[in-house]
Amino acid sequence: MRENRLDLYVDGDKNEHVGFVVRKLINAGYTGRDQEEVKKHVDELKEIGVPAPESVPTYYLKSSMLLTTDDFCEVVDEDSTGEAEYVLLIGKDRIYVAAGSDHTDRKLEMTNIPKAKQISPNFISSSVWLFEDVKEQWDEIEMRSWIGKGRDTLYQESTLDAFMRPEELLERVKALLGGSLEEGTVIFSGTVGALVKGMPFSECFEVELLDSNKNRTLNCSYNLQVLKL
Repeated sequence: MRENRLDLYVDGDKNEHVGFVVRKLINAGYTGRDQEEVKKHVDELKEIGVPAPESVPTYYLKSSMLLTTDDFCEVVDEDSTGEAEYVLLIGKDRIYVAAGSDHTDRKLEMTNIPKAKQISPNFISSSVWLFEDVKEQWDEIEMRSWIGKGRDTLYQESTLDAFMRPEELLERVKALLGGSLEEGTVIFSGTVGALVKGMPFSECFEVELLDSNKNRTLNCSYNLQVLKL
C-alpha cells in the first residue's frame, strides 16, 4: 500500500526531523466553545448555499493521501477557499501541533460536503510543536489567516480558546473510531468565521499560529492556480 510520508520538523529545527506517515485524516467542524462563533460560521456558509449541519461537531474522513506540506495547488475554478485550523498529529508517543488549512470546494459543498472535502489537499506547516510544550498556554495561542499577496487582507483572527480543547477533541474522535487513536491519525480542528464577507477566492492563503509566550510561530501558506488550456 502506498504511504503518504511527510517531513516535519519540531520548532522548525532541521536536526529534529519527524518522518510522519499519514494513516487517517479527519476534518472536524463546528468545534467552537463559543456557540455564537459557531453560529457565525454556520450562517456565513448558509449565505453561500452550504446547508447547516444536523448536529455539531461534525467529522469528515478524508483520503490520507490528501495531506501535504506543499505550497502550491492547481484548482479547476475559483469556487474554493481555505480555512485556518490547528492540526493534531498522533505520533508513536507524542502529539504534534501544526498550523493548517482545510481547503474546500464551496460550490460542491452545497450538494455534497464529503465529496467537497476530497477535491483539494489539506495543507499543514512543515514545522510543528509538541503539544506537551504548549498545552499550558494553549488558550492564549493566536490564530490568523490572510488572503491576497503579502498578507494583503486579514481573513480570520482568533485565539485558540474559541475552539474545543485538544484533549476533548481527541476523546471525541477516539470514541468515533471505536475507542483508540492509531499512530498516524491527523485531526483538523475546524475553523472560525471569516472577517471578509462572501468567502472570496484568493490565489494566496496563509495561516499562522503565534505562541507569544515563547515568541514562535507556525506558518502554513500556499498559492493556487486555476487550470487553463
